[in-house]
Amino acid sequence: MANSSTTSRAESSHESNSVRDKSSNTASDSQAAANRMREELSSIFGKTQSQDSNRPNKSESDTARDAGDRPSGRADDKTFRDFAKTNGLDTRNTSDGKLEFSLKSNGEKVTIGSVDKTHEGLREINKTLKEMTEKKQSELENKYGVEFAKPGDPMPRQQVDSNSNSNGNGNGNGNGSNNSASHEAVSQHGHNHDRQNNTGKELAVRDPKLRELLGVEAALAKANPSHATTDNSKKLNFYFLKDQSFAPNAGGAAAFEPNMHGNPAVIVDPNSTDQSPVTERDRDDKTTSDHRSIESLMIHELGHHSEEKVFKNEAEKSEFYKGMGWKPIPGTKPEDNQWMINGKDGRGYAPGGIDPNSSWQRIDQTGKVTGSVSADRVERLAQVKPATSYFEGPHEMLAEGLTMLRLGNGHRSHLMQRDNKLYGLIKGLDQKEIDITHGAGKYMRSYGGTLLPRSAEAERAVQLRELAVRTRR
Repeated sequence: MANSSTTSRAESSHESNSVRDKSSNTASDSQAAANRMREELSSIFGKTQSQDSNRPNKSESDTARDAGDRPSGRADDKTFRDFAKTNGLDTRNTSDGKLEFSLKSNGEKVTIGSVDKTHEGLREINKTLKEMTEKKQSELENKYGVEFAKPGDPMPRQQVDSNSNSNGNGNGNGNGSNNSASHEAVSQHGHNHDRQNNTGKELAVRDPKLRELLGVEAALAKANPSHATTDNSKKLNFYFLKDQSFAPNAGGAAAFEPNMHGNPAVIVDPNSTDQSPVTERDRDDKTTSDHRSIESLMIHELGHHSEEKVFKNEAEKSEFYKGMGWKPIPGTKPEDNQWMINGKDGRGYAPGGIDPNSSWQRIDQTGKVTGSVSADRVERLAQVKPATSYFEGPHEMLAEGLTMLRLGNGHRSHLMQRDNKLYGLIKGLDQKEIDITHGAGKYMRSYGGTLLPRSAEAERAVQLRELAVRTRR
């Protein structure tokens, strides 16, 4: 209909120009043409302003259309799709013709709002989302005492890997590297533990998205008190990088840096959580043999902070590593951070590099490399079976164990079924951090993952769950 009207206007305009060109011949011809033009315009558009003095003028008519349903006020579907994709939101057409925006968090639908499919509606939902995001960030900072870096704050510097075989910056692909990209993004963990702080260019940061904050919130609740620092003047910081990775060679999704501007920090790489579910409860697949969510990624990185706090010295940490089945490569000291995992065949195996798909190295009794093996084979040969297939070094095996324990329920059961010795070590480490933070004997972790006051009843509940799992084996 609009196209037909436009054509009519163009044809009428052409006729009017023709009439004006001929009007210089005689005044009567001009008047006759003008009359014919008014009649034609009246038949197409209704009465002209001269025929109807009550018709609003042009500027008033345009204003009325702008305030109403003027076609140009509508935003195209792609604009809304791009907005939803950028912010990780779901959309749904409502019965009243509006577009609803929402996301799924902790197994429940979180509605952002419903708006008209107009530019004004887009501005409205953007404002609502921004307000919700700012409110959630403020809640987390006030409740847990953490901070989120903002654009303009001191920026992290990119990690420069001076030694690709350094046992400090790893990444993994979780349980099954052939799964989707979203799985890989969530399951990969970059870690900058016990490494020289060789830094490069400054990296721009961005504000976190609402879905990321909800993932952090779930992690803080489950990993509590791993966010707490031993020095109250220092806060745990979260850095969400804008467009460049913290440790490019690691290929991970996030990293823990113990001394970022003097504070412990979790640094999240660009786009690494875009396709990830917010929590484990939001996954399409419900398997608990691995983890792949924003929640679990953050719990993993917070696990590295737990390790920083709990062990008083290198000797204490080394003893824990040895309990998990690791020992220094012959010819090195624990402080050199050159570890190999003990195999059931009496040999040692060391990660071949920061690429999770790279071959592991077989190490003889003198510390010499005698061959390469796959990560799958090392996992099968390990005297103490890792919590997941991501165990590129003892620190990562530790963090993965804490992640499965703190996620609770099925994940915790899986940890126990994988290796009961590892389960006991991780449970003890977790309780030690709780006691350091809150005082010995005051709190404990429920089987579901949250902290609760220690009581005989609470302890019995955990014991019954553990007994049930061991019985199933």
